[in-house]
Amino acid sequence: MAYRLLISIEVVEFIERLPLRTRRALRNVIAATGRVPLEMSDAEDYDETGRLLQIAIVGDYALTYWVDDADRHVKIPDVHAADR
Repeated sequence: MAYRLLISIEVVEFIERLPLRTRRALRNVIAATGRVPLEMSDAEDYDETGRLLQIAIVGDYALTYWVDDADRHVKIPDVHAADR
C-alpha cells in the first residue's frame, strides 16, 4: 500500500525553478518514495528533535524526507544542493 506524500510548499517552489530534466528526475524520485520510501534512501540523518530523516540523492540535489508509518505518510520538508 502506497504512502501519501506531504510536500512542503518551499520544496515545490524550489523544484519549479529548476531545469525541466532536473524537475522530472526529482518528481520521479518523489513518486517512487511514496511507493517504497525506505528503498529510495541513500543516507540517513536526524533533525533537531531526533527524528530519523531519509535522504535521497537526485543528481546534484538531496531530497530530505521522513516516513510516518502510523499515518502512512511520507513527509518531504526539504530539498537542497547535495553538497550542503
